[in-house]
Amino acid sequence: MSASDSVDAWTALLAHAMQLAKASRAWPSDDAGLRIRESVVPWVQLQAAVIAMARLAEVSSPHRPYARDQADLLVARACEALRQTWVGEPMPDALLAAMAEARQAVSSALYAGLRALRWPGPGSMVVPAWPKTAAASVGTLALMEPGTIVLPDEIVGWWVEREDLDCAGCDRIALDAPVQVYRRFDANGRFEGAATIPLHEELPAGMPMLVPLCVAGEPVGAFTRDPAAWLAMQRAAGIPVD
Repeated sequence: MSASDSVDAWTALLAHAMQLAKASRAWPSDDAGLRIRESVVPWVQLQAAVIAMARLAEVSSPHRPYARDQADLLVARACEALRQTWVGEPMPDALLAAMAEARQAVSSALYAGLRALRWPGPGSMVVPAWPKTAAASVGTLALMEPGTIVLPDEIVGWWVEREDLDCAGCDRIALDAPVQVYRRFDANGRFEGAATIPLHEELPAGMPMLVPLCVAGEPVGAFTRDPAAWLAMQRAAGIPVD
């Protein structure tokens, strides 16, 4: 989001909030009108969190976890306020949607500033051994195992909130969302095709190639294959190697 986009978003949000505040004066003073008036502030807070999380990549990496935590707390409090306001009554769809959008914005912000290595081709490439520093449990990281055959335009690894990685011949790029790379095989175990899918979309059947190693500094996985044996298995399955 550019600076002008951000200003426009905030302006629109504040204008909408002012319209709601003015309109609330005319709302009935009965129970329903009171519930709606009490919903204005938490609704604005939820929208503010969505806008802030959309700009999180502009915040320096060391400060992003704190900013996410603050947004998470704000969203939790706003959601609880709305639940308390509407207890015993069906909450309007617009407020339910605002709660869901804000929670998703905080969740997606885990990947703000996402970076990746992409093999441009032509032809395939075999992932070499990663430096020992790549295994450090810092930030969030997913990599292809050494010995993996990489096809043109595939993502070899992605990370956030840690130092950039290198791999000979690969381009370092920005990603909008984390992805998984898949290999598809037929009933006989022969290579049938490949796909790269964002993790928030429905994931297909197939063998995932990117190994999640850590999430927010916590180790979640490790490389388990012998690189030479793994490469031989892929060759036997018909994955092309140039």
